[in-house]
Parts: sequence; C-alpha cells; structure tokens
Amino acid sequence: GDGLLRPAVETLADKLGLSDRIRFLGRRKDVSQSLAAAQVFVLASRFEGFPRSILEAMRAGLPVLASDVGGVRESVTDGETGFLVKPGDAADLARKLEHLIRNPMLRMRMGAAGRRCYESSFTFDQMLTQTMQVYQTVISA
Repeated sequence: GDGLLRPAVETLADKLGLSDRIRFLGRRKDVSQSLAAAQVFVLASRFEGFPRSILEAMRAGLPVLASDVGGVRESVTDGETGFLVKPGDAADLARKLEHLIRNPMLRMRMGAAGRRCYESSFTFDQMLTQTMQVYQTVISA
C-alpha cells in the first residue's frame, strides 16, 4: 500500500540493494487477482488489530505466515493454516518462509485449511451475525 513511511522504505530497499527484487505497488484495487497469483501470504508486522488482509489470503486458499501480534492468532492457527512468528524475528520468519517455499504439499494443505476456516468462521454474513449478537447482548443487559 501507500503511507507516510513508503519513501523511507523505498530508500531502505535501495540502500540494501533490494530494489530489483521488491515492487512497491501502492494502493491496489485488484487484490483478489494478486492473491490468486500468489503461493504464500506474509504479514510481518509489529502491530495489528484484526487484519482483514489475512482473511482475504485465507479466502484465496493461501497459507499465512504472520507475526503473532494483535488479533492475528484469532484467524491463523499455527501449524495448521499457516505459521506464526514472534514479531521482529526475521530469522524465524525466513526459516518458515523457506519451509513453505520448499514444500508445495504443505502450502496446499495449509491453504486448504485456511480456506475452510474462512468459510466456517469469517464470511461477511457470519461476522455480521456474530457482531449483531454482541450488540443484542449489550442492549439486553
């Protein structure tokens, strides 16, 4: 995406000699097509609430590799729908990413498990129903 830190991140990529390996695509409207072309979804964050990007990746049938922050654990089951790593642990992130890259059957299994998890718990209708139930509970109290 875009944001205040984008210029600094682009400069850092240049400084590290990674500019030819990283594409900064900016704000996108074709996320579902991009996810369909991917094999792994990575969200290496230090802070998150409940990231919808993970749900989009699970809907696309991708295994998720994410930092264990905020509400990430509510959607990603470590070892089943993907892997969770300690925030800032680049070595563990790299090991787990390499493991996913080298194991296509694992990617497929985790991606399928993520898709099932999305379908059983995170569709719009399910989340709307659950939210309305919370509101009803609060109103009734």
